Amino acid sequence: MTYTELYDIIRKPWVSVKEIRQIARCSRDTATKIRNVIEEKIVKSGKTLPNSKTKYVPTRYVLEYLDLDENYITQRALQDKNMLL
Repeated sequence: MTYTELYDIIRKPWVSVKEIRQIARCSRDTATKIRNVIEEKIVKSGKTLPNSKTKYVPTRYVLEYLDLDENYITQRALQDKNMLL
């Protein structure tokens, strides 16, 4: 996955297991575990998540959990785009 592709995913405010799999490059089970840990953290803090058939979590929590730097990814994606021009 290129930084541009990763940037396109992380600029979404909410992500599902599908996007977590792409960001973390992991299996569906692992992505589900990551989502569950994040959901638990959010609920324990007194906040709620939207109710829907597909469960979503805030992207910033996923990036924090995976220790990914959003600014670095953005910068690299811009560099990639500039090289393509």
